[in-house]
Amino acid sequence: MIRNIFLLMLSALCAWSCTDNLPGDEAPTDGRHSLNITVGPKPAFTDGTLTRADGTTLPETRAVQTDKGPKWEEGDVVWLYATFHKGKEENVFYSALKYTGGAWRYLNEDETATLKVNNIPGFNRTLIYDNPDGSTEYDNVRIYAYYVGKDWPDKDGDIHIPAPGSDEAIPVMGANSITSSFSQPITLSFTYLCSRLRLPAGCSLQVDAYKYWTKYHLSNNSPDIETAGTSLHLDATSADRDIYLLPVANNQGTPASITLTRSGGATWTFKPRLGTGTATGASDYYGQSYTLPDLGNGSVTPGGM
Repeated sequence: MIRNIFLLMLSALCAWSCTDNLPGDEAPTDGRHSLNITVGPKPAFTDGTLTRADGTTLPETRAVQTDKGPKWEEGDVVWLYATFHKGKEENVFYSALKYTGGAWRYLNEDETATLKVNNIPGFNRTLIYDNPDGSTEYDNVRIYAYYVGKDWPDKDGDIHIPAPGSDEAIPVMGANSITSSFSQPITLSFTYLCSRLRLPAGCSLQVDAYKYWTKYHLSNNSPDIETAGTSLHLDATSADRDIYLLPVANNQGTPASITLTRSGGATWTFKPRLGTGTATGASDYYGQSYTLPDLGNGSVTPGGM
């Protein structure tokens, strides 16, 4: 009797082991099946509204996804937080997908060791949804997915997101999907969870208030976000650059003041604005891109902002 109970417990553990019967690739070899997950095209930003010195505004059109548009890069990794449901019961597992050779796949054994996730409790190299006999005990699965850069989890499972003003700054992205058709492909369509400020060369930047993502823990279904306690100051550089943050003062989406200063003294102060003209929360600025115009001589103050 005790031996039978032990074997049942061992079988249950093996059903979700990230290495059991998975010799070096993502395909189970004992009749079980992994969720078939892929990732949609890398999203484009939407042009946000700015008022120029002459009163004209930038267009509010969605950037078109073309061959010259944004693309996923070799080695990109997205982290998965999967909740399997049966009635009121919920089982949570973590995993990851890697972009390589023009396609997305689960990590292999060597990669789980390199990324230091092979010993993190709850991490599964693949997300297996059934038993060897083809049966499953779940009603549905919801997957939360995040792109938080190319950093690796530390020993506590935390991935630290580079600060907005650093050279390593990245745009955080998120996606989620729910399905009860376990054998059907699942496509994750990502959106940006930040805004983009396009800063011209030769200009310094000050953002009076902003929110930014700080870290992602594998056991959470959302990264951590904070409101900066001080303004952001960035010195002028010799090349254009992109800054990723949420240019808001609070969770209600009150826009922050942003000041550009060209080397030599010319300044331009503005506030970002949505196409609707009104924001109801910080998330309204997700995916907005504000291209800051190159400044001429003298000081200009745009109107209507």
